[in-house]
Amino acid sequence: MPLKRKHKIFLTILLSFGVLAQGITMFRSGLIYDFGMGFWGPNGHDGVWHLALANQVLKGFPPPHPTLASFELTNYHYFYDLVIAIVNKLTFIPIRHLYFQIFPFFLALGIGWLSFLVGYYWQKDFWTGFWLAFFNYFAGSFGFLVTLWRTGELGGESLFWSMQSISTLVNPPFAFSLVVLLAGMYLLLRVKNWNRWKIIGLGLLFGMLIDIKVYAGIIALPALLVFALFKLWQNKKQYLGVFLVALVTSLATFFLINKKAASLLVFEPLWFIHTMIESSDRFYLQRLALARYTLIEGKFGPRLFALELGTLGIFLLGNLGTRVIGLKTLIEKNIKKDFTDLDAFILIGGAVGLLIPLVFVQKGTAWNTIQFFYYFLFFANFYAAVALSKMMKIKKNYKWILLGIIILLTIPTSFSTLKGYLGWPPPTALSKGELEALDFLKKQKEATVLTFFYNPFEKERFKQTPIPLYVYETTAYVSAFSGKQTFLEDEMNLLISGYDIKQRGGDELKFFISEDKIWARGFLLNNQIGYIYLTDRQRFLLPEDELGVDKIFDNGEARIYQVRGII
Repeated sequence: MPLKRKHKIFLTILLSFGVLAQGITMFRSGLIYDFGMGFWGPNGHDGVWHLALANQVLKGFPPPHPTLASFELTNYHYFYDLVIAIVNKLTFIPIRHLYFQIFPFFLALGIGWLSFLVGYYWQKDFWTGFWLAFFNYFAGSFGFLVTLWRTGELGGESLFWSMQSISTLVNPPFAFSLVVLLAGMYLLLRVKNWNRWKIIGLGLLFGMLIDIKVYAGIIALPALLVFALFKLWQNKKQYLGVFLVALVTSLATFFLINKKAASLLVFEPLWFIHTMIESSDRFYLQRLALARYTLIEGKFGPRLFALELGTLGIFLLGNLGTRVIGLKTLIEKNIKKDFTDLDAFILIGGAVGLLIPLVFVQKGTAWNTIQFFYYFLFFANFYAAVALSKMMKIKKNYKWILLGIIILLTIPTSFSTLKGYLGWPPPTALSKGELEALDFLKKQKEATVLTFFYNPFEKERFKQTPIPLYVYETTAYVSAFSGKQTFLEDEMNLLISGYDIKQRGGDELKFFISEDKIWARGFLLNNQIGYIYLTDRQRFLLPEDELGVDKIFDNGEARIYQVRGII
């Protein structure tokens, strides 16, 4: 049915504000300012990693690892970066502009528009689609209530662990997976006259989710299976075909791309709930944490059970925020037995997204499995949207007061998060001198680049922002802006992916402090290191001649050495 003019205006306003708000987290990063290239928020680490990856994904299958020379990339979903790399080759638009400015705009627009379409056709109601788009743009946690009470300031987006809607774009594969997931759900609702190609096409769409974001693929497959079984009960077999195509595609591409991958999940029930009350940078309830430690020394009993159940409730309520009104929708649907086929998809997807992080953590970086929970919150938005849509139909004027209260409790987290992206100057930057050096290195012949080991204590000598990117965090910036593989960079991502880098890290450190010229020269040759990249304060102890290196670039901010016998 066509939309009324006023509805089109409301939707246009929402989409405009939603795209702008989510886009603020990305748009300013990667641009050149007086001090160099600025980065806000996680973009100083995560964004740089994706730039490095986009430079490598077309160089092999599987692609070479950007920050671990001589290794292939495993245990990582790189489809989003592959798309960026392909668009870069076709259009010659710089990767950094595609990543920080162009793709985020279309992802944010796609999330909002597809959210509206799915909600609209699911419930045959404009306001369900409108509020679903609203929650997918602005839904936040109740963390701001805690920070307001404790410090008098708004904040606390991830106080209960999970990222919220406003930060969707800083995790681009997650944002892309939502677009694909919403597109698949829309087609499940809209396709009527099925044929072989439609079945294959929709199956491929769901099947590619695991390559965009592995968490999305793990969640979508059981949700799609249950949806297909509901349809099969109605004698509609084509949906089972969609599931089978999606399953085969997922398994084939996942094991093809990750044939050397290892399991990263570790059984650790309620780890997020326990650390939520124990960590000072989370909700932190010291007395409750101490009480739990006291109780677990004895036998499991009702008091410990009540404590665990209570903290689980805090975890869920704190993260859900105003989405908790969706419980009313679920209760009503259960009473009326009014569940649709898409409800089966939403409920199973949400259940998987909730249960996995409650039971498992990830090797190397335990908190990474919280990304499953992002999808639980995404599916919770559906029922919150239905609840608000029904509220719109109340004929009493008090509905506007209720709606106002819900909106006022929903968006403070978004405002508090955006403050960090609107500040000036940015937390970190890549100086113009380093950009010049890295551009020079990019034009040299292909070879492995050795960088200085990351020193977290170096940050202390910088009293003003932006601080240099090389001290901000362990990042992949040399690989990202030179287009070359580095010997060892961004240890954080390497540990998350399960690589054993202890030996390599030790050798890198030893090279820069060694006075053994035979070992140091052998280290360079044995590892086929062609270049050494250093900033102004970074040094190696041995003379250049004894190492067999020649300085080929020096602008006062960065130096590049070429290793004889390799290049």
